[in-house]
Amino acid sequence: MYSGLEKKPVARAYKHLLALHAFFPIVIIMAGLVAAYLWLPGLSDQVPSVGLYFSLGGLLALWLVLALVWAPRRHQVTHYYVAEDFIGYVVGAVWHSEVVVTFNRLQHLEIAQGPIERALGVSRLVLYTAGGGMADLVIPGLPVATAETLRDAVLNILREETLSDEPITEAKRHDNA
Repeated sequence: MYSGLEKKPVARAYKHLLALHAFFPIVIIMAGLVAAYLWLPGLSDQVPSVGLYFSLGGLLALWLVLALVWAPRRHQVTHYYVAEDFIGYVVGAVWHSEVVVTFNRLQHLEIAQGPIERALGVSRLVLYTAGGGMADLVIPGLPVATAETLRDAVLNILREETLSDEPITEAKRHDNA
């Protein structure tokens, strides 16, 4: 959309974060399969153990595809950019999404980190606009120093913004006489 702007990539550690986010649900499903196989009466008689092994192997193969193909590709197509009066985030190869937030609409912004992000040294810059109950723009996978620099730059832009007391429009009186 904004082709003249320099799109900046997110951190390389974001690939690992994506792979780990794909891993946890698969581990939970695998644990549920093993638990059901071991503790549900009669299931082990109806389903041979080879069926369990194939199911677990299929889930492991799915995770490997997600970790080795999807996560690196998603990382390649995840960018952000900053202009004089707005910030944008682009993601997606097949389903492309671009979110742009103008600075004059910003209500507040924050840097967020979960435990896995903290261990990997990445964070999310979260921007909230006026009138929104949830975050309007989240830029994931930023190194902490980059997120802090970006936050400070946006705050400096907002501080330098001059406000005017001039009315945007003027009301005119219409007399029907």
